[in-house]
Amino acid sequence: MLSRYEVKKLESVDLVFIPVLQGDHFYVLCFNLESGKIELIDKSVAEQEFEKRYKGLPDTLRRVLVLYLQNALKPTPAIEELATSVIERKEMDWRTKNNGVDCGVFTMRHMETYKGDQKPWVTGFVNEDEVNNRQKAQLHLLRTRYLSKIILSEHNMHRQKIIKMANAFDKRPDKERYLKDLDNIIPNRMSTYFDREN
Repeated sequence: MLSRYEVKKLESVDLVFIPVLQGDHFYVLCFNLESGKIELIDKSVAEQEFEKRYKGLPDTLRRVLVLYLQNALKPTPAIEELATSVIERKEMDWRTKNNGVDCGVFTMRHMETYKGDQKPWVTGFVNEDEVNNRQKAQLHLLRTRYLSKIILSEHNMHRQKIIKMANAFDKRPDKERYLKDLDNIIPNRMSTYFDREN
């Protein structure tokens, strides 16, 4: 994937983000190409031993990136530092204990807002246990925003089809009843797409 980009683009980059899906959990690795620091940004408050939780995957990704950088760029002290730097798990006030489904949304927001060690890091997230569960509303808004950008992106091969379907839905006289039936419709659609035999 990295080979698709010209090296000169990477030379002007300070931070490299690698989103990771491990099992059913998303997190992001942030490589600072100026300082050589590596941070693992994970929204989960789970306090497992680092190696037990991440099973060596962050270190494997680090080795692959360092090999690429050593071959693609001029040597720098920061690249050499990346090779031996301890991967630190970033501390964050908004980590969650009870939310096991929104790690992808958190990961996207973390990549969107993290600027390295600059203080303060402003994601807009409140703490999970705040009164009125505002974090849930924040996540809903972000999920909607990201979904809209993905669906409407010119790179989405299915964009026109989805827009046509949305326009057709908007013209339905039975929209309200249809929306109430979504609890049945969604699982049926999922099984159509994901339970097919190849």
